[in-house]
Amino acid sequence: MKIGSVMKIVGAGPYALLLLASVAAAADFQVSASLDKSQIALNEQAVLSLTVTGSSSDLPQLQLPPMSDFQVYNAGRSQNFTWINGKASASVTYNFVLTPLKEGHFSIPSLRLQAQGQTAETAALTLDVVKGDASSVPGGTAREEGSAKPAEAGHNPSAVFITGTVDKTSAYVGEPITFIFRFYNRVPLLSRPGYDPPAMTGFWSEDLPPQRNFSTSVKGIPYSVTEVRTALFPTASGKAHVGAASLTVNLENFGTDPMGSAFFSQFFGQGEQKTLHTEPLTITVKPLPEPKPSNFKGAVGDYTLTAQVDKGKISVGEPVTLTLTIAGEGNIKSLPDLPLPPLTNIRTFDANAATNIEKKEGQVAGSKVFKTVLIPTASGEVTIPPISFAFFSPGNHAYRTIRSQAITIHVTPGAAGASVNNGWNQSAGGAGGAAPAGAAGSAPTIKFLGDDIRYIRTPGTIAPQGEPFYARTFYRWLHFILLGLLSLGGLARLYYAFFLSDTTQYRFRKARDRALASVGKSEEFLAKNDIKGAGGFLSEILQDYLAAKSGVQYRTLALRDIIDRLKTRGLLSHTGEKVRNIWETFDLYQFAPAQVQAPEVRASMETLKHVIDEVEKEIQWK
Repeated sequence: MKIGSVMKIVGAGPYALLLLASVAAAADFQVSASLDKSQIALNEQAVLSLTVTGSSSDLPQLQLPPMSDFQVYNAGRSQNFTWINGKASASVTYNFVLTPLKEGHFSIPSLRLQAQGQTAETAALTLDVVKGDASSVPGGTAREEGSAKPAEAGHNPSAVFITGTVDKTSAYVGEPITFIFRFYNRVPLLSRPGYDPPAMTGFWSEDLPPQRNFSTSVKGIPYSVTEVRTALFPTASGKAHVGAASLTVNLENFGTDPMGSAFFSQFFGQGEQKTLHTEPLTITVKPLPEPKPSNFKGAVGDYTLTAQVDKGKISVGEPVTLTLTIAGEGNIKSLPDLPLPPLTNIRTFDANAATNIEKKEGQVAGSKVFKTVLIPTASGEVTIPPISFAFFSPGNHAYRTIRSQAITIHVTPGAAGASVNNGWNQSAGGAGGAAPAGAAGSAPTIKFLGDDIRYIRTPGTIAPQGEPFYARTFYRWLHFILLGLLSLGGLARLYYAFFLSDTTQYRFRKARDRALASVGKSEEFLAKNDIKGAGGFLSEILQDYLAAKSGVQYRTLALRDIIDRLKTRGLLSHTGEKVRNIWETFDLYQFAPAQVQAPEVRASMETLKHVIDEVEKEIQWK
């Protein structure tokens, strides 16, 4: 309900109340004021609209009276210019949001304009502020059903507020939960808000871009809304907590006296800074039901599994790549590996697993691709049996096991005389072992070319010539120099014993710098297209680094032992998976270099740097 006579004009302007717009020449003008409501609750707002119309060259300056009982916010300006039959007219409407500071019956005095000997003023307005919510006021609007309780600040509960909600308060371990942060705003801001996301204890989180912007109405008042979403995956059963999110905003607040000194200082950028907070949330995380399938390794979501090879017909010793792809919705990064069943007459080399993440429609989806290089050691038909993958489907509240299709590869005999070195197969320790060059072909033979031994013959007597060496002055000085060096060595030994004796800690501290400084030297191998040499060099860098971080001698432990040691020092499971993947990638470069191009090695060099940085953050000296 409008109180008073108001002229509504289209066309929002960017400036606050300083000078009114210039229009065509004449001296008459009018002013009107209105309130959108005559009665509001203490936690509501009223909108005061001031409209000046006229045809003078300069519309007069408005004298807004003090309003000490309200907090006043500028809600924008609209203006309109017309030219009809040679006569110009203009109107400017200013809107202000009034937030009451207390309950009672208030009078807004008349607003007066003076210019060129003329005076115009509005009638006084009244506004009743009562105790209670908006729903208790006649004509008020109740809070929308299901809407979250706003996080309020200061005396202005509705000019700006934020909410933090989740789409479910109970979920299984690994089941996705969406945290929704919303910023509601209906007053101008002087700077970009500063968002501080909540602490998320007990979750693996993924941002869900893009940020959404839309308009809505709360309690009958229009708001602009900015929404940010985050996907949460609980990591353990029990109670998990989402902390309080906060937002810092700088409002264009004109205080209690819009025409006072604070009005002009805040117009030029100082504003009023507020920090808003959401309420913390608690999520009940349910354990996955028992019994679990024997091949279940913790995957939660909904997935599909496919398998394919790049060649269906090969020769003995020729590599073929098997690609396994898990695709669907869920925490893609935490998907476990897919072990291959035992394969007869085939050697296997695991390549790096590639993870592809897609974030659309508020869901985390994507795929994880596992590539394995297979090298047959005998001719005939080779069948790769179906590979199974078990996961828990939250939507169905049940475990599911899916299988890939069986694949048959036709292996023909190699070149004449070609065979597989059985001795190497046994010494390599099965799948994944090191394969020397030429192992898949015929064993090289050693050809005896002959011998060429020439005996050294000396004369029967050797007579000394000149003074013996040990009696010379130079020799004596050499003894003194050696004695001095020994003395310095003893002092260095003492220094080492007192200050540098803890070599394990020294290696731990210097491991990252040494590793990163060495990675670039792999380009020397790539310049010669030596993929195998580059893989071996990068593998040594990684193994030296992990040995230093785990406190063991250089490359004395297997990969699994090193990762287990690092986990006791704080290494996270998903980082351990990254370490294992890059380790096996370098093995592939050494044992199947024909399948790799130089750009892949360079990409792996960057991945190695990233993995080292992640390990460095998680592992602390103990």
